[in-house]
Amino acid sequence: ITKLNYQVGDFVTTGTILAEANATDLQASYRQTQNLALSAQNTLEYYEALESKAKKQLKSLKRDDSADKYDKEAQEKQIDANQAQVEAQKQNVAAARAAAEAAKAELAKKIITAPFSGIISTEDAEVGETASGNETIITLISQDKFKLEAYASQMEIKNLAVGNEAKISLDRQPEKTYTAKIIAIDPAETSIGGVSNYKVTLEFSEQVPDLQSGLGASAIITIETKNDAVLVPQTAVFEKNGKKYVYISQNGTRVSQEVQTGIYGTNNQTEIVSGLNAGDKIFELSK
Repeated sequence: ITKLNYQVGDFVTTGTILAEANATDLQASYRQTQNLALSAQNTLEYYEALESKAKKQLKSLKRDDSADKYDKEAQEKQIDANQAQVEAQKQNVAAARAAAEAAKAELAKKIITAPFSGIISTEDAEVGETASGNETIITLISQDKFKLEAYASQMEIKNLAVGNEAKISLDRQPEKTYTAKIIAIDPAETSIGGVSNYKVTLEFSEQVPDLQSGLGASAIITIETKNDAVLVPQTAVFEKNGKKYVYISQNGTRVSQEVQTGIYGTNNQTEIVSGLNAGDKIFELSK
């Protein structure tokens, strides 16, 4: 490593050169290939000029009735020769440019640039050290909004869509919630413990103070909203013979009432589409 241009805490923009490795030989090779490519281009332009001049001379001979036919034939042969030189030189130019691009690519491997704008969070290298391939020497944190990665099961993913809103609570501060929304859903599954899951990426819709990468969090994603819905605790609903029921109070007696459930709400609530009326007294199974 010959150069480290920035330190931890510095803000850099996309494309900024962060570090450089020793590339003296590669720089010389790149300059040489550039010069060869330029020389090949100049030679091509010279041959193209000869071809153009020969064509003009042939036109002049054809307009001259006194011109000897052998001179015309000789000029045509000269044009053919010029065209062959031009085509051959075009291949030389293509090869020289390819060599220059290859040398440029090798030189680029000796330069680390910022792939996005952000703040340098770690710099595990010093000038004079040797860095091997696939070794992380600089870490950059984006200044974009923080994102949360969560995983949904096969049953859950079918109900999720980009744009769904969510409430996020951080493990270190579970009593507070922040708003977010889904911005991406991976189309391919990710195996977790041998079970297929799908990565869901959420972006915070608001600024979260002192937020750091790597923190744990929980997300409650809203897939549908309804107003004036009849809600009961999820623990009050039970299933029997493929139908769903709740226990209600009827003249002081606990009796089962068949219900049709709708969407699940926050705080472990379930919507009752039919079978109950607002104000009905119910019993939770745990009580």
